[in-house]
Amino acid sequence: MSSTVSFVASLTRKTLVVSIAAAVFSMVAVAVFDLHALRQETEALHAYHLNEVRARLRARVSEAVRFAHYQRQLLAVEAARGAEAVRLEREAQRRVLEWLEIRNQGGEAMLFAGRWDGISLLGPVRGRNVLTVTDVSGRPVVRELIATAQSGGGFVEYLMPSFPGWRTAPKLSYVESIAPWGWYVGAGCLLDRFEEVVAERRRAVGADLRAKLLTLAVGLGLILLVVLVLAWRVGRDARADVVAFVRFFARAGSDPELALEPVRMRFRESALIARAAARMLDRKRAAEAALRESEERFRTLVEVQQYAVMEIDLDGAIRYVNPAAARLLGYSRDALVGMHATELVVTEERTRLAEDLRRFARLQPPPTTYFNRNLTREGRVIDLQVEWNYRRDAQGRVIGFVSVAHDITDYHRSRTLLDGRNRVLELLARGRPQQEALEAIIDYIDRVSPRTLCAIYRYEPSTRTLHNAAARGLPEHFRRSAEGLVVGPGVGSCGHAVSQGRRVVVADLLSHPFWRSARDLVLSTELRACWSQPILAPDGMVLGTFAIYATEVSVPSDEDIELIESAADLAAIVMEHARVERATHLAEERARLLLDSSTEGVFGLDPEARATFVNPAAARLLGIPAEQLTGRAIHALIHHSHPDGSAISETDTPMLRAMREGRAYHVSDAVFWRGDGSHFPVEYWSTPILREGRIEGAVVTFHDISERKRVEAEIQHLAFHDGLTGLPNRMLFKEEVDRALALLRRSGERFALHMLDLDHFKDVNDSLGHPVGDELLCAVARRISEVVRASDVFARFGGDEFALLQVPIAHPGEAAALAEKVVACFTDTFALADCAISTNTSIGIAVADRHDLDVDDLIARADVALYKAKEAGRGTHAFFAEAMTEQLRHEIQLASELVSALEREELWLHYQPQVDLRSGALVGVEALVRWRHPERGLLHPGAFIEVAERRGMIRPISAWVLEAVCRQARAWRERGLVFGRVAVNLCAEQVGDDAFAEQILAVLERTGARPEELELEFTETVLIQADARTQADIIRLSEIGVRFAIDDFGTGFSSLQYLRNLRADKIKIDREFVKDVTHNTSDAEIVKATIALGAALGLETIAEGVETEAQAAFLRGHGCHQVQGFLYARPLEPEVLERDWLSRLVPTPRVADGV
Repeated sequence: MSSTVSFVASLTRKTLVVSIAAAVFSMVAVAVFDLHALRQETEALHAYHLNEVRARLRARVSEAVRFAHYQRQLLAVEAARGAEAVRLEREAQRRVLEWLEIRNQGGEAMLFAGRWDGISLLGPVRGRNVLTVTDVSGRPVVRELIATAQSGGGFVEYLMPSFPGWRTAPKLSYVESIAPWGWYVGAGCLLDRFEEVVAERRRAVGADLRAKLLTLAVGLGLILLVVLVLAWRVGRDARADVVAFVRFFARAGSDPELALEPVRMRFRESALIARAAARMLDRKRAAEAALRESEERFRTLVEVQQYAVMEIDLDGAIRYVNPAAARLLGYSRDALVGMHATELVVTEERTRLAEDLRRFARLQPPPTTYFNRNLTREGRVIDLQVEWNYRRDAQGRVIGFVSVAHDITDYHRSRTLLDGRNRVLELLARGRPQQEALEAIIDYIDRVSPRTLCAIYRYEPSTRTLHNAAARGLPEHFRRSAEGLVVGPGVGSCGHAVSQGRRVVVADLLSHPFWRSARDLVLSTELRACWSQPILAPDGMVLGTFAIYATEVSVPSDEDIELIESAADLAAIVMEHARVERATHLAEERARLLLDSSTEGVFGLDPEARATFVNPAAARLLGIPAEQLTGRAIHALIHHSHPDGSAISETDTPMLRAMREGRAYHVSDAVFWRGDGSHFPVEYWSTPILREGRIEGAVVTFHDISERKRVEAEIQHLAFHDGLTGLPNRMLFKEEVDRALALLRRSGERFALHMLDLDHFKDVNDSLGHPVGDELLCAVARRISEVVRASDVFARFGGDEFALLQVPIAHPGEAAALAEKVVACFTDTFALADCAISTNTSIGIAVADRHDLDVDDLIARADVALYKAKEAGRGTHAFFAEAMTEQLRHEIQLASELVSALEREELWLHYQPQVDLRSGALVGVEALVRWRHPERGLLHPGAFIEVAERRGMIRPISAWVLEAVCRQARAWRERGLVFGRVAVNLCAEQVGDDAFAEQILAVLERTGARPEELELEFTETVLIQADARTQADIIRLSEIGVRFAIDDFGTGFSSLQYLRNLRADKIKIDREFVKDVTHNTSDAEIVKATIALGAALGLETIAEGVETEAQAAFLRGHGCHQVQGFLYARPLEPEVLERDWLSRLVPTPRVADGV
């Protein structure tokens, strides 16, 4: 028994020791297993997460940099088209920042950007200078980021600085630079989130481990209790439990699919240990499954990635490719795995790639970006941008490489095309020869398409032949055969393309009929296909052809077609540029000949107002040799002062202002000085020379106007004065009266207006003839001029009518005294034509002593007084009295009746034919208004027009006449009666209206008349009063076809300056000059001068009031070709005009007639 007890005790002790050891072992095993699993899981997760973060950060930054470079390429394209570079660059930067902000919406890897000078462009501190910002340890984070970006880019790990709304935590960032803008762009991600995940995982495992240990400890206590109580069973059951336990673990370790249900144990503690072990194995399996899931997710991401991803071992063999890489290179994935990486690049780059792989494996430099030229399975060359990185094992050793590539073939092609195009345009801008620019086109096309050959042929239209312009890559004998090729349909690709003006594609030169005659030539070369594009000028003219030759039978792709067209367009620019240069040279030569042969002086000025060229006419007019003028300041030589010696300022003279202000100046009357110190009047134009918006000088054109000014002065005098007596005429007299009225209103200085005519003067004309009557008028003018004061104005109104302005008078008695002196002048007879002529005068006097009078009122009052004097027996004078207002009342009544006449349509138009003296043909008609008065019958304009003018009725009458004329013109046209224009008089109020042009256009639109059917007449008074706006309206109407005529020319006192500035087409010689033209020398001279003036200014002249054949012959002999008057026809009603004149015309066919 003792032995048994001893055995049991011994066995119990041994069992206890074994149990304790087993429990401790289990606890240690569980702890070690869990800790080892946790360590492996943590390391795997950490490595995967860090690599994933790095790849994501690099991808986001690279994408941002590529987008910025793409925007800069767009900027370069726009700048090449002439846009403003600075504005475009700012716009590109704005787009990049907006894009970055959009990309920051969502996601953990946040983008940031800034300038190298420290200004933040994106992020929480945008707009601030963060160059001095440090993290909590004092590390200059921003400076380090900028330095890393400037050195080529890379990763920077640091503590996040404290910014508003941001946590201070470890952060990993990747940065690159956009060097042309001085920017850095990066993306960062906080690392504490991942650490929190790992820490949470560790805490969970620790808690689990503690739970397991506690469970084991409890189990150990139970086991010890059981061992003490049931010691006798320990020996029997302990070995069995241990064996079962060991067998269970052995099976669970070897069979991962085994269900983790522990076997039945004899001891409860053993069962608990078994269940704990099962849970441990279950968790281990779960961790392994999570790891496999993570690896599968990563692999899925790589598989669906659009970029080509490869894994390459240290020997350069490909171990893995994603589907994108297989699609890009044209191989299957299985075919690529096992290939050497150098087999996928072009031959000339294989050695370089092999050396780089060895260097990477040996030195392990920082990851970088490569640009490779790869070959697809079909042999096509593609350009790839490749991001290289290292593949490491669990211990961090480099075991291979990872590459991420994307296709930049299109970008590289576009960049090459853009650089080549810019190079060609640069050559043009530098004035290089055409040959050099065309060869530059060939060079960049060869770079874009290295497997083809290019040629440019120039077309000579005169011989219909092609000539080599640029074809360096073609065989010499092939180029010789193409030289001088006569173009035509079917004559090769290029000959046919030129003859038809369209692209020709020949895929097989040996079989195509266009090349049948050149088959032997083709066989002597490697050329097998030819695509030819005609080179067209902007006007469609064929300049040549651009040809691409391939060494194998082929047709062009869409990219090839685009390449051919762009190259042909650029060649057209080069050829057209050369053609324009040749034309410019010829134009300059013609311009030089034109300047040398011009009779007008022309000289050029540089920006400093020095003469750059002087034509012979200018040197002759100035009396200074051209070589003495060239290079000298022109203002100080020829335009320094006025004739009176006063200086002309350089800053004010229009000649030089044209350069400063950039607009042309026309000076109608200036003075230039000759080399001998004399001066002469000139008219000149100074026009700025502009080049690309910059003023580079001016061109001055001038001519001597001495003769014109002499004629103008003569006509000016004739316009102001009566041609017979030399006295002031009506217009000048009315101006003087107007000034006297102004003085009356200012100072109250009164004056008297005398109207007088000769009694029975008509009898003298009828009995003794007009010459004697003219002598009598001159004699009367001399006698009266002797008794008037110097301050008085004595004028002849026309015929035997005179006017006298007496300024000033103190009382009416002074006016009566002067009138008596004038009457006394007629006491003695006038000895003329060997006979004594006795005549007398009657005088009407109106005293101006009221401020509300105007010139016409005074003349009307003096006329009323004159009639009163004649009624009193002639040879006397009479003052106007209010009792004489009957005539005024008559005018008022007439004005009222005129208003009613317009309302009742009592006005009527007659038309007087205008005839060509050379052919007798009808060239137009003048519309003349008549009044069918219900009581007084048909009234001519003289009976009511002056009253209408004085009473403000002329405007509505003129408007009615214009409207009626336009309706009549349209009616004649619609009936096919087209004979010329209808002339209609305009009043001064119409022309001076602010909306003059709009009113004329409105009438034309309402009536359906055409501008070319209308001729508007206005008097010289309108010509004088026309302001800039009126001139602009007249020019506007002239440009649409309306013509303008100056009516009663010579009766006013307008200067040639008015006539020159105001666009007119015709001047009408007044009937007062025509009436006595055959026997009055002064009138004859005025008429001749007017005709000559019209011819000099390019204006037609027409004479009115022609009543005799002698008058017509005089006008015809002196160059006046158009007339109107009673000799040809009186003013006629429309029906009579149509019957007697228009019926001779052949009706003009109308569209409605089917013509």
